[in-house]
Amino acid sequence: MRGLRQYSGIVLPDIHNAPRCGRGARRFQPFASSLRAAQYAPPQGTSLMTGEPLPHRTARTAFAMPSPRSLVQALFLLIVCVIGYRFHVFVASLADPSAVVAPRPAGVDAFLPISSLMGLIHWIRTGAPNTVHPAGLVLFILIVATALLARRGFCSWVCPIGTISEFLHKAGKRLLGTNLDVPKWIDYPAKGLKYILLGFFLYFILPLPGQALEAFLNAPYNRLADVKMYLFFSNISRTALFVIAALALLSVFIKNFWCRYLCPYGALLGIAALFSPVAVRRNKSACRNCGRCARACPQAIAVDKKGRVNSPECMACYSCVKACPAAGALRVETAPGRRPVTEGLYAALIAAAFLATPVLANAFGYWHSDTTPQGYRQLYAIIGNIQHPRTGGVGADTAMPMGGHGTMAPHGSMDAPHGAMPPGHGGMDGEFELPPGAKPEMCPGMNPDSPLADELEEARRRLDEKKSRKDSAPGMREQKADEPL
Repeated sequence: MRGLRQYSGIVLPDIHNAPRCGRGARRFQPFASSLRAAQYAPPQGTSLMTGEPLPHRTARTAFAMPSPRSLVQALFLLIVCVIGYRFHVFVASLADPSAVVAPRPAGVDAFLPISSLMGLIHWIRTGAPNTVHPAGLVLFILIVATALLARRGFCSWVCPIGTISEFLHKAGKRLLGTNLDVPKWIDYPAKGLKYILLGFFLYFILPLPGQALEAFLNAPYNRLADVKMYLFFSNISRTALFVIAALALLSVFIKNFWCRYLCPYGALLGIAALFSPVAVRRNKSACRNCGRCARACPQAIAVDKKGRVNSPECMACYSCVKACPAAGALRVETAPGRRPVTEGLYAALIAAAFLATPVLANAFGYWHSDTTPQGYRQLYAIIGNIQHPRTGGVGADTAMPMGGHGTMAPHGSMDAPHGAMPPGHGGMDGEFELPPGAKPEMCPGMNPDSPLADELEEARRRLDEKKSRKDSAPGMREQKADEPL
């Protein structure tokens, strides 16, 4: 029919082909312009710039409902905050001899991955699981198992460092409009740094025999590794604060800076994930080669160039899948042609695994440390003199009496920062320091009948002998009788 044009099922007047109606048509010029704009506008629901379909927005999606991964991240970040607060209360109760020792949250063991790795190697070699930080061993095995079965889901779904890092680079993109695109000639070599750090730890841990591992795991230093770590951050130095601030600032400009380049834990999980059956698969026939998936990947993986993304850097974050505009082009699958693993299903599996495992471990009696509250208080009283095994001091050549035996391992965990100590508890270079005439039982919270008291007395005797040798050396002035040690 002349003068009519069909648009999206609606018949509209054809402005160009419609017959002119003389001067009276000028009155309807605005109406005609609107019709002309409607005729040449792209179909509803498509991008004005590219013509590609836009996500369908309903009354619910218009309010930006959080994704399943965001909900899981928020849940575990909240759990970590609760654990951190409870651990703060626990350490504060140790510092007050008159207070009852507060319950220690076993989940804090998750922040001791090196000690947990040593515990796993010790279990494999001796067949006896260590009971100093059992929760750490349980969570370490769970995290590695999830990487073997379902990629690095821990890194992008559970890990609080990964969540904070993602928040920082998203905030940077919102403020600056974009994140820095690291050149490939820098990105690829830099990703190898975390594997070098992992190799450094394995180089010192793997050669240790089972007896040396057991001695270290039962030593006072390892028993208080979590407390030392807490004291390190609660009394943080300027240097450490500068390093943390620099990492946070770099994470604002570069996506997942810590996770991509420096995290040795992620390097270990990436190696394990190479054997995972779960992976992102690209349907080449459905792919538009737009490159959106590669740009959305926080690990800078070239998803648009791969058929199956089996990179150790993949964290199963579903960013590439959600960014893909072509239906069915990208799917997370266990095998070609099988039912895809949706983001909701993956969220349910990850959350169930990390929520149910602690409950089961506690039910089987392998979750809480065998160090008693009184044992923690006795060790806390001398924590400033408990140094790393390689530096001497209490615990340098003897294991903790509570469950430990044998000799100290020549190399040990690096979970707790070296030299962390609370105010008022001195000690340097592994030397045990007590006031003149003081006895071990004078330490706050010290039980005089404890086997640890004998160790303290022996440590003082060795210190006296060492100072006597220094004073008698040529060129040293004689110490006055009334001069304190």
